[in-house]
Amino acid sequence: MRTRQNSAGRTDGRQKSLHGLLAAAQAVLFDFDGPVCGLFARNPTAPAAKEIQDLVRADWGELPPSVEQSQDWHGILRALRQDMFEEASPAGRRLETLQRAEDVVTQYEWLAIQDADLEPHVEELLGHLSHLGKRMAVVSNNAEEPIRKYLDANGLLRHFEAVIGRDHDELRNMKPNPYGVLRAVDLLDLSSGSCLMVGDQLSDLHAAESAGVPFLGTTDNGQRRAEMSALGADSVVATLEPVAACAKSLAERAVQRSDQD
Repeated sequence: MRTRQNSAGRTDGRQKSLHGLLAAAQAVLFDFDGPVCGLFARNPTAPAAKEIQDLVRADWGELPPSVEQSQDWHGILRALRQDMFEEASPAGRRLETLQRAEDVVTQYEWLAIQDADLEPHVEELLGHLSHLGKRMAVVSNNAEEPIRKYLDANGLLRHFEAVIGRDHDELRNMKPNPYGVLRAVDLLDLSSGSCLMVGDQLSDLHAAESAGVPFLGTTDNGQRRAEMSALGADSVVATLEPVAACAKSLAERAVQRSDQD
């Protein structure tokens, strides 16, 4: 049974401990924007969303309200692919338009990595996980190329065995679809239950749950923490600080055991 945590971040009897989650995980899968860096903290997504909407509207015609009113460009891409592209249309809907819309998102992601800040405590956490021998991967709805560039520029790429970004050829594979999570599990040649997904969005939780991967939510949004807990997250924290502290404790214990041997 999944465990729960209340909106204040306190754990009850069913809430799995961070220690237990990290100790059990052979691999940790990280979402990129949120857990690793604040990709769009300084770059609002509304301009890109409008550019996509204008581009697609000019070719495909009227957009549904869910697309027209959204500022979530990943959500827009999913909706365009799932709900509009294959619908019957007298004029047809060109695949090229969908590809151009996805290119717009990628361009904004390249811009965003130039001044995105690392999340507090993520460097410390990755270092401790590496010392523990935990294998790591990134599973993101962002494009793989900008992710790799950012990780490399910040000296973090060495920690990750795999970077699974947005599937340019099939946008329906974005989270909450479990495709990326399952691909990471497969590339690491592990079982789903031996991995741990770290994410800040409900789409991360849904993807992990569908893939059978335990989930650790991390977000400073109290309402979202409560939603994650209610939906079955194994643990939810406001920041990575307690996660890094737990990983440090596990690493220190591992060193002590090694010295005793």
